[in-house]
Amino acid sequence: MSKSIWITVLLVLSACGGSPNLPTPTPRTPGPLGDTWAWDGAAWHQAAIAGPAPRYSASVAYDQARDVYVMFGGQTAKRTSDETWAWDGKTWKALSPTHKPPPRRAAAMAYDPVHRVVVLYGGVVPDAAEGFDASDTWTWDGFDWTVAVEKSTDPGPREGPLMVTAGNRVLLFGGRYYNVKYYGDAWTWDGKTWSRVDQAPEPPGRASSALLWDPVNSSLLVFGGTGLNATAGPGAQGALLGDFWSLTGSRWKQVTAAGPPAQGFTNAIWDSGRKRAVVLLGMPCPQPSGDAWAWDGAAWSKTASGISPRWGAASAQNPDGSALIFGGSDEAGC
Repeated sequence: MSKSIWITVLLVLSACGGSPNLPTPTPRTPGPLGDTWAWDGAAWHQAAIAGPAPRYSASVAYDQARDVYVMFGGQTAKRTSDETWAWDGKTWKALSPTHKPPPRRAAAMAYDPVHRVVVLYGGVVPDAAEGFDASDTWTWDGFDWTVAVEKSTDPGPREGPLMVTAGNRVLLFGGRYYNVKYYGDAWTWDGKTWSRVDQAPEPPGRASSALLWDPVNSSLLVFGGTGLNATAGPGAQGALLGDFWSLTGSRWKQVTAAGPPAQGFTNAIWDSGRKRAVVLLGMPCPQPSGDAWAWDGAAWSKTASGISPRWGAASAQNPDGSALIFGGSDEAGC
C-alpha cells in the first residue's frame, strides 16, 4: 500500500473518531468464588447455572441414599453460612430444614453408608471474637439435621479436619486447634461415638490437607496441608506441608516421591478409570493453584485441571467416580 493511501486511511479513521470506544470491563476483585464444576470420569466441566453465594471452606458430601450432593456452611464475603444446599447434577436447591448446625467453615463432612446419613464434624463457629473450634457432631437424613454429640473430648475441637467415605464407614483425619495443636490421627463414627482407628507413629499434625480413599488398596491417602507455624501466634495460618502418607489398616506409611509442592486447602479425588489419586487446586503460596497432580502408585505426574486457580473449594465424590467441586477463593497471600 502506497504512502498516500495510508495517509487517506488515517484521515478517515480520525474523522470517524478512530476505533469505537468500548466499555472497559471492571476487574473482578479476587475473593470467594461461586462456580460449580463436575467431573465425569475424564474431565472437569463447568456448570453454567446459578447456585449458592460465592464461598470458601464449605463442606460437601455425596448423599448416596438420596442421590444428591449436600453442602453446608462456608465463608461468604459477608458472613459465615449456616445454609444447606443440594445439587442433583443439574441444579442447586436451597433447603430449609427445621433444625440446623450453627454456622461454620472448615468442617469435615462425609456420607455414612451404614446409617444412611451425612455426618458433619467440627469446624470454626463464629462468635464475638474470631470464632471457636467446634467439637460437635451432626447428621443429615435428607430432611433435617440432628445433633448427635454436642461436644466431645475425642476427637475434640478441630478446625480443618477432613472426612471421607471409606468402604462401609467414614474416616475423619487431622485438623487443628488454632495454631497451637495439630492432629495427624484418624477416627471413625459408629452412629453414637468416635473411636480411633490408627496407631503411632502417625503423620505430623495438619489441617486442610488433601484426603481421599483408595478403594483398590483399601487405603486412606493424605497429602500436604498446614502444620504448626512455630513463629506465629494462635490465630495464624499454619506452615505449608508437602509430604504424602497412606493409612492401611491401622498403620501409617510415608510415601517418598517427588511430586506436588507444599500446599494447603487442597482437593483430591479418586480417578476410578485410571485407578489413580488426583490432588488438585490449593494454595502453594503466594498464588493459588489450578494444577492437578496424579499418583499412580509409583510416581506423580502433573497436569492442568482445567479449573481456574483457587484454594478452599468444597469437593466430594460419588461412588460411580463422578465428582463435584464448588467455589473456593482465588485471593492471593499466605
